[in-house]
Amino acid sequence: MDVSYDDGASWKVTWSGANGTVPLRHPAMDGFVSLRARSKDSAGNTIEQTIIRAYRIAPCAPSPG
Repeated sequence: MDVSYDDGASWKVTWSGANGTVPLRHPAMDGFVSLRARSKDSAGNTIEQTIIRAYRIAPCAPSPG
């Protein structure tokens, strides 16, 4: 699983392995998250799915006080 915070201009590998969840640490900024997943089975068949702007990181509200 790869993640991009610049609409796919650059990618960071966030997780590699079998079955599981992918924890992401978002940068401290608002913007969009793009995701790319790749998989290969034992017969060599592959699939790749890319979702540009899969979801938005909302800006953090300032702390009161």
